Parts: sequence; C-alpha cells; structure tokens
Amino acid sequence: MANLHVTEFASLQTAVGTGHAEESAQIPKMPPLAEQVLAIGAASAASVAFSARTRFICLTPKADCHVAVGDTPVATTNSKPLTAGQDYYYGVTPGHKVAVIAAV
Repeated sequence: MANLHVTEFASLQTAVGTGHAEESAQIPKMPPLAEQVLAIGAASAASVAFSARTRFICLTPKADCHVAVGDTPVATTNSKPLTAGQDYYYGVTPGHKVAVIAAV
C-alpha cells in the first residue's frame, strides 16, 4: 500500500542571493518539527493533530490521492487532488489534521 508522507515545519528560511528575485527563495527550515506517514487507502485516514508550533506542512504522496485539512477532516474524491511523487507545501493551523483517500 502506498503512503502519504507529512512533514511539519515551524517556519520558512529565506535564502537570499545577490538581490535578484530569481536568486531568492523561501524554503522550509530543517529539521522538521514532526513527520507522519499515512496509508493511502479506499477510506479516509486522518493524521494526528499538528504540533502547536506547526505553520507549514509538506505532503509527499507515493500514489495519486485526495487530501483535506481541518479540525476533523474527512477526505473524499472531491477533495484536493495530489499527484504521486510531488512535494506539496501548505500553510496550516496548529492543531489541525490532514486526511487522505486514494484517487479512483
């Protein structure tokens, strides 16, 4: 069974080059606060609550899926679709959860 990797971050690190916009980037500051792995299946599965310090998450699905984020999220096939093998970054509310379900 494929998994959804959830990585929690407290802040972004700004990397600045010589001042040109193309040389500046905002990237997650390592190490992460927490990491979770959720099984992607036919039923919605929710994570544990994000840390009180979590402000950003990175979602890395190993199979196509759909996700929902909130207090008590339930993912459906109408939820946000994610493509396998990509990293997706989102700002989140501390204490919320992410739920995942397999794409059909």
